[in-house]
Amino acid sequence: MEQELIDIECYRKSVQNYIDLRRYQTALFWAEKVTVLSNGEPRDVYWEAQCMFLLREFQRAAYAIRSRGLEKTNLLCHYLAAECLNEAKEYQAALEILNSVDCETLPCAMGGRNGSCTTTSMKDDSITDESHDGSVYEEPFKNDIIASVYFLKGKVLESMDNRSLAMDCYVQALHKSVYCTEALDALVQHDMLMAWEEKELIQHIPMVQQCTEAERKVLKRLYESKLKKYYESIAMQANLDDPPVSLMNTSLWHELKEKMKNCKNNETSKSSTSKSFTPGPRSKQKPTEIMSPANKILEDLKNNPSYLIHTSLTRASLLGTSLTGGSTMLSAGGTNNSRHETPFRINRPKINSAASTIPYDQCMDKLESSIDLMIARAEKYFYNCDYRRCIKMLEEILKKDPYHKRSLTVQIGCLMEMKDCNRLFYVAHKLVDFYPDDAISWYAVGCYYDLIGKSDPARRYLSKATALDRLYGPAWLAYGHSFAKENEHDQAMAAYFKATQLMRGCHLPLLYIGVECGLTKNHAMAEKFFYQAMSIAPLDVFVLHELGVLKYECEVYECAEEIFRSTLEMVRTMVKQNNEQLTARWEPLLNNLGHCCRKNKKYEEALEFHRWALSLKPLNAATYTAIGFVQALMGQLYDAVDSFHKSLSLKRDDLFTTTILKYVIEDLTEEQTLPFNSAEGTEEEDDDKESDKADLLKDDGAKTSAEPESRSVNEGESEEVSGSVPRPTLRMQLNFDEWYTKTSPMSDTSADDMSIDI
Repeated sequence: MEQELIDIECYRKSVQNYIDLRRYQTALFWAEKVTVLSNGEPRDVYWEAQCMFLLREFQRAAYAIRSRGLEKTNLLCHYLAAECLNEAKEYQAALEILNSVDCETLPCAMGGRNGSCTTTSMKDDSITDESHDGSVYEEPFKNDIIASVYFLKGKVLESMDNRSLAMDCYVQALHKSVYCTEALDALVQHDMLMAWEEKELIQHIPMVQQCTEAERKVLKRLYESKLKKYYESIAMQANLDDPPVSLMNTSLWHELKEKMKNCKNNETSKSSTSKSFTPGPRSKQKPTEIMSPANKILEDLKNNPSYLIHTSLTRASLLGTSLTGGSTMLSAGGTNNSRHETPFRINRPKINSAASTIPYDQCMDKLESSIDLMIARAEKYFYNCDYRRCIKMLEEILKKDPYHKRSLTVQIGCLMEMKDCNRLFYVAHKLVDFYPDDAISWYAVGCYYDLIGKSDPARRYLSKATALDRLYGPAWLAYGHSFAKENEHDQAMAAYFKATQLMRGCHLPLLYIGVECGLTKNHAMAEKFFYQAMSIAPLDVFVLHELGVLKYECEVYECAEEIFRSTLEMVRTMVKQNNEQLTARWEPLLNNLGHCCRKNKKYEEALEFHRWALSLKPLNAATYTAIGFVQALMGQLYDAVDSFHKSLSLKRDDLFTTTILKYVIEDLTEEQTLPFNSAEGTEEEDDDKESDKADLLKDDGAKTSAEPESRSVNEGESEEVSGSVPRPTLRMQLNFDEWYTKTSPMSDTSADDMSIDI
C-alpha cells in the first residue's frame, strides 16, 4: 500500500505566515518541527532561531545556531548568531563570531516566501553577469546581508568603546550597500565624524555603481538632509584664506587660523601624524607627573592617532577585490569614479513603466513632505535660533507621527529655549509613559526639572538617561550643565570630558570645557579648548563669542572688540538670510560689545550698543546700569541718575548700581562738572575698578541650549547657564569687581539635546 506524503514546504509557508502575523510562538512551534523533518537544513535552523530572536530569547537562538556550527558555514546564521549575542550584551562573544570567519567568503542560504533556497558561495553567486563593458555584477540581497554584518560589528565595537574601529565598520557597511541608512545614522547621530568628513563620505560612497541616476539623486538628497546643520561653511581650514566677514581684521583672522592649525583636531595635518605615530612619544612624559583632567584631554587629542575618513574609504573600497583581482585606489576625483580596475555593480532589475514608477520631479516634490526632510528643516531652524518656526514645523511632523523620537528630541530643545515648562512637562510625561526604557524619556524629565530650577532631581534623571544609554551625548552635556549651573566646575568638566569622548565630531563639549576653565580663571587652558573647538567649527558664532569673552577677561580689549564685532556681523548676516530681526537671544552680545567700546573709550558707540540691547530686552536692569555708567563717564550725570533709577526699579538690591548712583548724586550736589573725568588717572581708575562689567555671553549649547541668565557675582566668580546639546546658548557673566556681592540666580536655566547633532 502506498504511503501518504507530507509536504514540508506547507509547514515552511505556515512559519512565514505566522511570523508576518506576529504570532511568533506559533511560528516557533512549527519552525522546530520543520527543522526536525528536514534533518537540520540551514535555512530551517535559521528560521527557527529567527523566531526565538523575535521572542527575545537571544541565548536560546544563539545556541540553536552555534550547536550546529552554522555560524562558521552560513552567512545568514553567522549574522543572526552575532546579533543574538549583541542583544544579550555579550559583546566579546559576538565579536569573536564576527572575527572568526571572513563574511565575504561565506555561503548564503536565502529562502523566499515560496520556500525556495539557494546556497552558494560568495564568489560563485556574486559574479552573476559580465556585461560587455567588463563590469562585474553582484547580487543585491547578498550585499545587503554583508553590509548588515559590518554594521553589526560596528555596533559591537562601539558598545566596547572602540569607536575608531566602529567608525571604520560603519563606513564599510555604507560602501557595501549605500541603502544601509542605519550606518549613516550611527555616524551622524553619534557625532562620530567632523562636518567636512560627513561630506567626504557622501561624495565617496559608490552610489553610481549601486543606483540608477535618478535613484542616486534621491539618495543624495535624503542623505544630505541628515548631515550637520550648524556649520556655516565646512571645508578644510586651509581654504579659509579670507575672513568670514568683511569687517574682521585680516591679521586677526590669520592669527586665529594659525592657532587652529596648531590643534591636532585639525584634519589637514592628521595624515602625517597618523602615519608616523608610535607609542614612543608617551614615554617622554615622566611617569610620576600628575596631570589635570583638562591637560590629559588635550594631551590625548595631541598624541593619539586620529581617525581618518580617507583611510576608512580606502579600506572600504578594497572590500571584495579578491572577486575580480583588480587593484583598488580611491580616485582623487571623488564621488563616483571606479574603485576597482573592474568596477563592481549591483545587478538590480530593470525599470519598467508599471504603475509603481513615478517621474523624478514628482518624486522629489512628494519627498519634501516626508518626515525625514521635514525634521531636517526643523533642525535647521533650531540651529539658526528660529525657535518659533521650528516649533511650527514640529507641530506638523508630530501630527503625522506623534511619537517620532528625533522630532521629540528637537522639540525638547525648543521648549527649553522658549522656557515653556507646561508643554515640556507634558512631553516628558508622555515619553515616560510610552518609552520608559529609553534614554530620551528621562532626558526630557531631567530637562524639565532643570528648567524649573530643581537641580537635584534633574541630575538624578539625567544620570538615569546616561545609564540607559551611555552613548547618549546630549544627556552627558545636560548632566554637565546641571553642575555648571551651581558652580561645581570639576564635576561639570568630568561630564563634558565624557561627552568629548562620545562626540568626536561635535565642538560643544570642548567649548563647555573651555567655559569652565575660564570660570575658574584658567585662561590659558580655556583658550586652548576654544581653539580646539574652532578647529572643528571655525565659523561658529558661539565659539567666537566665547573667545571674545576670554580676551575681555584677559584685558585685551581691542582684540575682544574686534571679535565681538565680527560675531555680530555674522549673526546679522544669519538673521538676514532668515528674513528676520535680531532677537533677545543676542542681547548679551550687544552689551558685551558695548562694554568693550567703553573700555576702549568709545563712549558714543558703547551707548549705541547698550541701547540696541535694551531694545531687544527692555526690562534688563544690567543694561540700564551699563547705560548709566557710560553716561556718567561722558559727563551726562542727570541722564546717568535717570538710568540708574530705572535699573533699581527693576532690581532694587543691586549693590553696584546703588553705590555708583550715590557717587553720582554726591557729585551733583557738590556741583562738580565731571567728577568721573576730572583727571585722566581718576577716569581710568574708576573705569577699571567699577566697570569690569562684562555682560559676557557664555555659550552653552546644543544638540541643546539655554537662555541667557544673569546674576551678580564677586570677582573670580561668574554666572552660568546650563544648556544641552543641539545648539550653543548664551551664558552671561557679570563681573563688577568688588562692588558686587554674590546673589542667587535670578532665572532658570535649561538643557536640551539633539544629536541630533544633533
